[in-house]
Amino acid sequence: MNALPNPGSCSRAPWRAAWLAAPLMAVAAVLASGCAAPGAGSPAGPAATAQAAPVITVPPTSVGTWYDLGHLQAPWLSGDAVVPVDGVNTPTRVAGLRREDGRWLAIVIAQVAPAGNASCPQPNSLHVGGGANGTCLRLRRDADFDRWLETQHGVLYRWLEGRQLDARPRAWVSHRAPSIETHALVDPSLLEATTRNTADFLAAGMPGQQWAQQFAAATRAAAGGPLSVPPFPFAPPIAPPAPPQPAAAPAPAQAHPGHAARAAEPPPGAGAAA
Repeated sequence: MNALPNPGSCSRAPWRAAWLAAPLMAVAAVLASGCAAPGAGSPAGPAATAQAAPVITVPPTSVGTWYDLGHLQAPWLSGDAVVPVDGVNTPTRVAGLRREDGRWLAIVIAQVAPAGNASCPQPNSLHVGGGANGTCLRLRRDADFDRWLETQHGVLYRWLEGRQLDARPRAWVSHRAPSIETHALVDPSLLEATTRNTADFLAAGMPGQQWAQQFAAATRAAAGGPLSVPPFPFAPPIAPPAPPQPAAAPAPAQAHPGHAARAAEPPPGAGAAA
């Protein structure tokens, strides 16, 4: 790993993905203002065009490392609205947050389509805000319950499965702007606090909804700049200091050889008494 020692810069490290033929460059997001996960260039990278999806910038986090998973051509992944393109020809950019044990905690995908062709899906119970005012923001807290993701977004489901980016459990957040659609598959522990009582349970979804609203705003802004992933509400940006190592136990005392020899000698007169 060729990580730069300066914590105020974006470090690079080689990483081989099983689903690409060549190595990709992994980018650790450690800047307080966020680093561009995919590709070279500054966090204020190029805006989305018909030929390129927007650069993804990511927040710092202490629960894993953000990786650039590439800019590629892919099929349109959403399955709940009109597909604006044909075939495997949609500019797609992907970034992922991976824990040290290899588990993927978040996958963020941005796709672009010809302007005006990515119309909103019909409002339903998944729309945050009920689909009012033409909002295209959708949220499913448990994407795999009752095989929902596989059934409703089969292309996305198989695309993730084929690239081993399918860690569960996962929430699904998606927003569609006129020429951009984004998806975020996120470990629920990053969006919801641990519930201890009924009041906690009833309020547990609010942080995730607020994060989804921020993600939607970032998607709309990506038409003229990068896609800036907002910080997760339960991913602390600064890692706590490592606990001190326990002091090593002192070695057991060793008897002096001379003392041991004298201890083995019989007391004076012991032979005569026998």
